[in-house]
Amino acid sequence: MPAIHANARTTPAVRAEIARSAEPTGVLAKRYGVSTETIRKWRKRGPDDCQDRSARPHKLPWKASEEERAIVCALRRATGFPLDDLTFIVSHFLPHLNRDAVYRILKAEGLNRLPPAERIRKPHNAFKEYEVGFVHMDVKHLPKLQDRDGVTRKRYLYVAIDRASRFVHLAVKDDETAASAVAFLEEALAALPFRVTHVLTDRGSCFTADGFEKVCRQHGVEHRTTRPYTPRTNGMVERFNGRVQREVLGITIYSHRDLETVLAGFSAAYNGRRQRVLKGRSPDMVLRERLRAQPELAKPVTKPPDPEALPKALQVVAAAKEVSHPDT
Repeated sequence: MPAIHANARTTPAVRAEIARSAEPTGVLAKRYGVSTETIRKWRKRGPDDCQDRSARPHKLPWKASEEERAIVCALRRATGFPLDDLTFIVSHFLPHLNRDAVYRILKAEGLNRLPPAERIRKPHNAFKEYEVGFVHMDVKHLPKLQDRDGVTRKRYLYVAIDRASRFVHLAVKDDETAASAVAFLEEALAALPFRVTHVLTDRGSCFTADGFEKVCRQHGVEHRTTRPYTPRTNGMVERFNGRVQREVLGITIYSHRDLETVLAGFSAAYNGRRQRVLKGRSPDMVLRERLRAQPELAKPVTKPPDPEALPKALQVVAAAKEVSHPDT
């Protein structure tokens, strides 16, 4: 017996009652919550034909002989071409077979999905080896929290990460303007223990302003921007922003001061954390190895990091957990 459609407003029993009833069409439509066209349809069919009929068309909009099916399948097996490429070839000598027809033929023969060994894949290109000093930079929006003056507002996290060593520097700013971007660039150039040669950013207004470009030229830094709508070009810093979202912003924190403390500790912990992409070494270890091998890349004077950043962050996290999960 055919199954009742999941969105059907009536059952076979209700349809039979409608077909047998002599009441007006409008009365029945109001009673069963259906349209008058539905009432007329079931009355026309009668009480003996109250099941849903198949929606399959009586005639398919395409025709293919056994020989044509065999040709399509043979081409698929011999070439391993994807559907669009195969349709393009078939259309030259079988023009009445469109893309849908070719797909139905392949699906009927179990060839709509090729084994992984037969799929055409683009070769993976090796990443270019970069020296220390190529820095990715981006801005991440932080949630609205209470500021020092008690006002709830939004702030912004500026991130700079070195491509070769994954060494990161963070700072929180009040806005997403060119002045804040320039201030962060100056801070990063002073804090990073190596000479910055390149800066890669997106095309945000704070990075494409003349002031940012001017500071880059003053420090001998080449500024590069990604192409429009291609965030994957700056994927290293985008992945780091995702890690900040998962590991930091998931903690219940009520003020920007506490969030800055946690972010500073997270930065210190990240730079000392071993990573698989660095073959089990931390960004600190890789940076020391690179600078030891190429001392000309190191800066003679560098602003040292805060040694108490991580302990302070752990205190804030512990207090946040006590508030979020009180003992019962």
